[in-house]
Amino acid sequence: MFLNQMQNLQNRLIAAKAQEMGIACELLIPGCEDFLRLTQNGQTIIINKTRSHRLPLLAGLLAKDKQASNLLLEQCGLPVPPYTVVTEVDEAIAFVEQLPVEHRSVVVKPLDASRSDGVTLDVRTKEQLIAAMKHAGSFSRQIMLQQYVAGLDYRVLVIDGKVEAVTCYRPVELIGDGHSTISELIVTLNAHRITQTPIGELEQLATIETKDSSVNKELKRQGYDTMDIPSAGQSISLYATENMEAGAIRELYSDCTDDICRQNIELCITAAEALGIDVAGIDIRCQDIARPLTLEQGGILEVNALPDMINHVYPYEGQSRDVVGSYLNYLFATQKEPVRTGTYTQRSVDYDVTGNPK
Repeated sequence: MFLNQMQNLQNRLIAAKAQEMGIACELLIPGCEDFLRLTQNGQTIIINKTRSHRLPLLAGLLAKDKQASNLLLEQCGLPVPPYTVVTEVDEAIAFVEQLPVEHRSVVVKPLDASRSDGVTLDVRTKEQLIAAMKHAGSFSRQIMLQQYVAGLDYRVLVIDGKVEAVTCYRPVELIGDGHSTISELIVTLNAHRITQTPIGELEQLATIETKDSSVNKELKRQGYDTMDIPSAGQSISLYATENMEAGAIRELYSDCTDDICRQNIELCITAAEALGIDVAGIDIRCQDIARPLTLEQGGILEVNALPDMINHVYPYEGQSRDVVGSYLNYLFATQKEPVRTGTYTQRSVDYDVTGNPK
């Protein structure tokens, strides 16, 4: 078994589960981890991590294009926060000014960049907007502005038309113990950020720097500095969202699969179908995943065609979900119909144009 030779944790996760399930797994190209060859009972398939052999090329391209994917989601009546694509600051200012006064905060992101590269959250002023556009412009000529949604971030994993897991991403907070300083609490948190798993070391939290200016600014806003001792049970936030680069916020991942309501399950399945993605990560931001999603309390931010499964298997908090087992079972399921791109099936829950369940 070549598990220890793999660098990519997604591949290690898949290879380890495949071995457990009696599925042969090998690199298609020796020394290259782009493709895995899986064989079971004489059937062989080739995958790219969590991108399956059934994913249409067009579906993957649609998922990468934020403007196209948002349009398709909107056409299905799903709640997508207002957005626009611009190249000039004047266009961006005009978009922000037409938003309701109480919602004049936006996320600025490169149109075709991946992950959180170039993304600035909760941009509120003209000066912040100009700086955020310059930052995003270093990754893409076209820039998307989208109304900022207050709340928590959720990743919903859909495999073959079924929600398999839900993870909540929330900015790190400290909980006082009555005798440790904030600096000491951060040191303790950093000491536990690496977890040993069957697939190797897993970094569940990036290092928090006590001298980070954004951390100290947020502490000062709450009336603290790093040498203060919070009372036992006192919650201290370390990161504000206003005008923050998305990648600079340290987050904890917790499983909340049992919390998602039936309406949101159907909504996520419809979102995956709308783009023709068989294994999809639906990114939602809302107040509470247990409440039906509407534009008043949240929206769908993105649909990913190469979803990370690691945090579902090894969450920082909560129950581990066997999503890789579900993924492998799906890959070898027989008599599957091809995924159709840009179509969706009307389910038991209908949505009006704002995403409200009827």
